[in-house]
Amino acid sequence: MNIRGVLLVVVAFAIGALAAGSIGVRVIREVNTTDEATSLPPQSTSTVPVREAETFQVDPDETIIASVALVPSSIEASGSDLGIGYDLVTLAPYGGIPPIEFVGGFGVITTIDLADIDHIYPKSWVVATPNDEFVGGPANATTRVARFDVDEGFSISEITSVRITEALAPFPVTVPFVVSQDEPTVEIVPGVTVELLNVSEQGTSSIVQVEINIDDPERAGFFVSGDGPGWRSAFFEAEGRPRVNLTWVGGTLPSDIPLLATGSVLVPIEGDFVVSLEGLL
Repeated sequence: MNIRGVLLVVVAFAIGALAAGSIGVRVIREVNTTDEATSLPPQSTSTVPVREAETFQVDPDETIIASVALVPSSIEASGSDLGIGYDLVTLAPYGGIPPIEFVGGFGVITTIDLADIDHIYPKSWVVATPNDEFVGGPANATTRVARFDVDEGFSISEITSVRITEALAPFPVTVPFVVSQDEPTVEIVPGVTVELLNVSEQGTSSIVQVEINIDDPERAGFFVSGDGPGWRSAFFEAEGRPRVNLTWVGGTLPSDIPLLATGSVLVPIEGDFVVSLEGLL
């Protein structure tokens, strides 16, 4: 995962966290209150309104997963391939919020529209028929089509149910750490390590090269930068490569090199989620 992908999932988590008390697209929140008031203890004359339980009305074609509505948009069967297209709509209101800008290596500015953020990853799906079940899902977190290998000549009319059996949500992680020639490898989170590869001197600067090793890149994405003053912007050595080059300009490079890992891991969302296709059939 490149740095843009890391930033997308971190921001997605922050945006999604706002949704707990928000009104989403096509979701209506009804909060009922009464005119009665409950008295506080005798020493106080203040009153507070009684707040009844909240109710939510959701379009039957939507599937709510955490703070996101999954909305089926298409279904097509051809030969032995079945595809179910869908949209993901965050329930957090972001209308009117300007695009987010990040300053990356060499001062390059990356602009990200909130509508482009991947808020969840509906990874594993099951399509059931009276006689069989077919397991499938999207190719990756940014794809919006779940695909299944089905029997040749499969008909959409055979489908009795569609379920999402594994959904993941991004969880942001920030870890300060140090590497050194004596301890060049550090575990950031389980399955993610950072290794010091090389330190070279260029005039009054020191170039520090590290490599980010991720066991399952589909479930985690990280970037490494310098921690504290004395560092210039870090950047990936090349697109798609896990090596990061950092420049130290703070004098003599410390033997314990202070670095900062920022990124996210995808964590499971509990439950099975039924996907309604009634609006497409």
